[in-house]
Amino acid sequence: MIKYSRKKIGMVALALVAALAFSAGAWAQQAQQNVEQKVSFYLDGKVGDEIVKKGSYTLVIPEADQGAFEIKVGKKTVTAQFTKRQNKEQAEADKMTYRDNGDGTRTIATITPRGRKFTLLLQESGVASK
Repeated sequence: MIKYSRKKIGMVALALVAALAFSAGAWAQQAQQNVEQKVSFYLDGKVGDEIVKKGSYTLVIPEADQGAFEIKVGKKTVTAQFTKRQNKEQAEADKMTYRDNGDGTRTIATITPRGRKFTLLLQESGVASK
């Protein structure tokens, strides 16, 4: 009877270890699908209805060619839709382009993070703030 219990406990332990390994692998894969990078904005600009002031912020960018990325602005997170354009060379510095809104404000149109070979083309719709 004792041998049966040890065998059963061993099988349960093995199943738990396998489940934990699978969960850790899935979590690591999900973490690799996003890139977090600090980006410096040199001018104030809107992303949807939110204003991103001049300064450095963390961006969370999916590896996908399009989707939604996040800008962590203090306790808020601003989310915007993007399409990724590949560049031939890595950017030596953070680069942005802005659209003039005609009312004295600007909207961020593109973001090229330093050290990356892509530019995020921001879409005007689909912006949310948490």
